[in-house]
Amino acid sequence: MRFHTRHVSVGEFADKYFAVGFDNEDPSDDDFALSGDEAPYLILQRQFEDADGGVCYIETHDHGTYSGHFRLRLIRFTPTSFAFEIARKDHKYVEVTYDLDARRFEEVRRIVNIIFGVHD
Repeated sequence: MRFHTRHVSVGEFADKYFAVGFDNEDPSDDDFALSGDEAPYLILQRQFEDADGGVCYIETHDHGTYSGHFRLRLIRFTPTSFAFEIARKDHKYVEVTYDLDARRFEEVRRIVNIIFGVHD
């Protein structure tokens, strides 16, 4: 799956739940109130409250193919693109493009690194 988005949002809840969202609608104060099933979007979440084997929850506009709990591998995160692989046999590549300025990129990068367990 590949798509372009205009907005990237992040969330951190009680230092145990982390999320990043990609959507074409401007995020509200609720951050992850997305535009609807017809517009491309991606939400990626990880929780650290319970032992879960390192899986992440993903949700996309393609509910049947790209939504659920999976092990993920980060491929790329730059100011213009985010790509990861889902640990399964098919439909495993996801890439989102966008444009982030340097300050916003650092804010989002911190959350992406936590979700994927990347240590600087």
